[in-house]
Parts: sequence; C-alpha cells; structure tokens
Amino acid sequence: MNIIRAIRFLRSQPIMRLSTNTVHSGPQTQPAEMPAASNPLRPFYFAVHPDLFGQFPREKKVNESSLKQLNGYLESIQAGCPHLPPSLKFYIRENNVKQDNRSPVGFKSVQFTILSKDFLTVVEEILSSCDLPTCHLEKLRYTQPAKSAATPLRHWDESVVHDFFTRPGSHRNLRRSQIKKDIRLRSWLSNNMPKIEKRLKQSQKVRETNRTLETKLCGDYGVQSVDCDCELGCFIVKSCLQSFLRLCRQHPDMTYFLKGKTIMFSNNYSGVSADGQIVLSHEDVWQHWFMLISSLPRYEALVEHIPVLEKQLSALMSHVKVRRDCNVAVVMAVSYAKWLQRLIESLQLDGTEHFFSVGNLSKYRIVLQGENSTLRLSQTGQFLVPVSCPPSQLIHFIRRKLSDSHYLLQQYDSDYRVEREEMQRCQEVLELTALRKDHNVSMPQMISCCQRLSHQYLELSPVLMGARLRVTQFYSITQDGDVCIPWNWRM
Repeated sequence: MNIIRAIRFLRSQPIMRLSTNTVHSGPQTQPAEMPAASNPLRPFYFAVHPDLFGQFPREKKVNESSLKQLNGYLESIQAGCPHLPPSLKFYIRENNVKQDNRSPVGFKSVQFTILSKDFLTVVEEILSSCDLPTCHLEKLRYTQPAKSAATPLRHWDESVVHDFFTRPGSHRNLRRSQIKKDIRLRSWLSNNMPKIEKRLKQSQKVRETNRTLETKLCGDYGVQSVDCDCELGCFIVKSCLQSFLRLCRQHPDMTYFLKGKTIMFSNNYSGVSADGQIVLSHEDVWQHWFMLISSLPRYEALVEHIPVLEKQLSALMSHVKVRRDCNVAVVMAVSYAKWLQRLIESLQLDGTEHFFSVGNLSKYRIVLQGENSTLRLSQTGQFLVPVSCPPSQLIHFIRRKLSDSHYLLQQYDSDYRVEREEMQRCQEVLELTALRKDHNVSMPQMISCCQRLSHQYLELSPVLMGARLRVTQFYSITQDGDVCIPWNWRM
C-alpha cells in the first residue's frame, strides 16, 4: 500500500526544478512591488513582510507605506535620478528583544533616513540598521566597476550583480579581477586580520547559542539532528532555530512528525529531501514551515519508495550504481523520484537489451540530473545523465566512455583518500578551527592547496591559529569571520 500511495502522490506533484530562485512545496508569498534589483535586500524584505503582521493592522500599514517609499527610492536610483532621500520606519519581528510601549509584543521598531545615492550603500545602511547580515554585499562590490559614490547604479548593472549568484562559474570574473591585482596571501592576511578577528569573535557567541538551541530542539522534540546549508551564516541559522522553536511551542501537535527526523535549514527552497530530511528555507514565513511539516506523512511513502526505484533503474542498466548528486546541497524527493520514474519508463519503452551487450556495469556510477543538463562524464568518473536523454544515445555514450570512466574512478578513489589526509594534516599543523572547500574546487586543487599551506606553517600558523578556513576561487571574509582564500594562492 505504501508503494501505491507513493506513486499516486508522485504523479499528482509537478516536477520541481531546483534553481537559485526559491522553490517551495506549497504556495509562496512574495513581497509586494519588490524591485528587480532587490536580491541583496531579500533578508530585509522577509523580515518586514506584511504577512507577518496579520494580527497587527497598524504596524502592517506602517510597513506597507514604508515599503512603497523605499521601492520608489530604489527605482529612482536605478533610473539615474534619485529623489529626496526618505525617512522610513519599519516594524521587524524578532525574538527576545527589549520592547517599548509603542511596539507589539514580538516586534521592534526601526527608524532610519537613507543618506546615500549608491544602491549597495543604501542596501548596507538598511541591513545594518536592522541588524541583518551584510556579508553578501562584499562579493557584490567586487562585481561592480569602479565608480564614485555619487554615481547611481544603472539598471543593467543589477543583472551583473544578480548573475554573480545565479550563473554557474560567474565567480571566475571575481577571481580574474583579483589575479590582475596580484593579491598575495601574506599581505591580504596582514591587512584583513583585524576584521577577521572582530567578526570571528562576534560569531563565536552566536555559534554557542546555536548549539544550545540545537540541543534543546533535539532534546525536547525528538529531532535526530540539525543541519544547514553551508552558505547560511550563523546569524541566519540562529534566527531559523529561534523561529522553529517558537513554532514548536505554538503547535505542539506538529512535533509528533519531527521525532527521529533531520531538520535542514536551506538557502532557497523548502521540501523533503530524497534522504528524508525536512528542508526549511530561511526565506519562508512560519506558515509555510507548518504546512510542510503537517504534510510529512504524505512524503514518507515516497521517500521509502525511492530506493526501490533506484534498484529498478540499476537492474535495467546492467546493475550500474545509481548515485545522488553530491554537488548540490540537497536532492529533493519529489523531483528525484520523478526523474527516476521518467528514465525507467523511457528505458522500458525503448528496450534495454543493448545494455546487457555492454556487460556488467556494477563498477560504474550514474547520477541523474534535470532535463536541461547535458550527457557527460564528470571528472570523478561518474556518468551525469539528464532524464531527457534518449536510451539509444545513453547506451552509445556509456559504451564509448567506459575506459575513461574506469580510469577516472580509480583516480577519484586515490585522490579522495589523499585529500582527506592532507586536509586533516593541514588543519592540525595550522591549528585551524575548521577547514572546508567549495564544490567548484577539485580534489587535485585542494590537495595542492593544503600541501602548500602545510609547508608554510611557520609563517601561517601564528596568523591562522583558530581561524575557520574555506578554500574557494577568490579572497573574501564572510560575516561569520570565515577566511576564504583561492586554492592557487601565492605567498
């Protein structure tokens, strides 16, 4: 019966295509009249969203009026003719704040006057006034051409700023600009250590608070573990934990579905993962979280059916190993099950006898991807298969690339072991609190980076002791105080 219910539920769901835009399992409410250039202001818009003030009509009216003024001023900046800077007042939902007599319980009022005519400076002023993170603005500034503070940001510049987050590989523009400046690790660390230490000290207390909140969530409501997207800062995670704990207290009946589950706070989507994790977007209002958790029984049969579909696909493809994409934060259950079912039906209609002529493929691995991707062989030796790929083309490609895949898989297994060893050695030698890398840094690049860092331990250890190091494609400092350096740094 579980399998039948899973198939019925699966067919009733639309295909979820993950992108940098928010994807939700339920209806989504967007801030009204949000300008096209508002991505950097997204945390602010969700903090002052009028839907949060349904029981407070006076405060809701104040926020709506101030949002209209703010959006009008931002549009005037884009048009190159900014009008008189407005004085704005907003009510923001926040936990454990000291309330004044004019603010409703659970909210605080914030007043500020916009003094700048530069878009990113305006964004920074707004976020800082509301105690919201501003770490993403530093990356945005790298993508802006040099201009005076009085020059407004034109409309086409916003697409460049947006592309930095949304288009794969666009971080290379930032990397090239830094290479042209010939930034050296020694001088960069020397110039930025005061900022790194300040942010690391500020975030340390927040991390301790987060651990306390996670322990409470697991102890009081039976949650197995709490995870989060690596792109979420500890300040956002703290807000998510506080909001989720408040939701559990307000709806104790809902907590029955949380027992033994893993909660994952995501950067841009909500749903249930193929592994059964409850994925909650930090951009969602609490009503969306409640709706998702209340519908968990419908997802459980689907999650249980996914291994059955993987085995069925493997049998049709001569026992190849079916793997999930490790380069994405989470694989959503509904999308992944639809991909599996679509490829299985395609193979069954076209016939699979040609796969058996290839021989046993149990040593090889495939990863399913969306229909807009391309059929290719990854650097790790895995076949990346779009669900829209015709079976005849897939069989021909696999037969042609078997030897290459075998070599790359052996190389991957060897590099994986060496990378783990070098990362552990580097972390111990430099006495780092944490060491990790971005997905776009390959294993050979990470091995080379760690080896060179370890060789320079006499000079780097006193500077990086206790730091949280992240290997990327460029230099930057996150709001949490994480030190980001390119893998091919030069001393």
